[in-house]
Amino acid sequence: MDGNYLIFESRASLPADIVSRSTRNAREWWEAQPTSPAAPLGQNGVTTTASGTTGMIICCSDAAWQATTNRAGCGWIFTEESGECILQGTATFDHTVSPLMAEALAIRSALLHAFEAGFSRICIKSDCQALVAVITSTHHPTELYGITRDIEHLSLSFDCIAFTFIPRNLNVMAD
Repeated sequence: MDGNYLIFESRASLPADIVSRSTRNAREWWEAQPTSPAAPLGQNGVTTTASGTTGMIICCSDAAWQATTNRAGCGWIFTEESGECILQGTATFDHTVSPLMAEALAIRSALLHAFEAGFSRICIKSDCQALVAVITSTHHPTELYGITRDIEHLSLSFDCIAFTFIPRNLNVMAD
């Protein structure tokens, strides 16, 4: 904003004014955000463990990230409890800044496909324990804020949804 004043109006701002305005704008933005984003998820049956997954579609997702190009690839597979594959898919993403973001994009993509397929009860399994913790908490890191909010809103589309961590060696189907 202050750059616009300088360029378009030939008017410079004092550094103290810039800091004050930036702080005020950041506070306004923060206060405009929902105060308890995890609450709606709890109302929709979100859990962090795989207990009580009877009758649920199981989704294993995984992602890979390439630091040199900031590209990511991901895959997901939906199975019945018997292990029979129902649906699977892959996607690639540009401008992915971290492995955690890649994993979040994988889950968001899987949820979009689950919604389109008409699934109502789903258990998302990921080998990224940090992401499962973020999704099931009220803390949304700035880097992931938009993606985790998308995941939160998509979760409301299901009658029951669970997010659970599984060890990497048990997540080979999604690789």
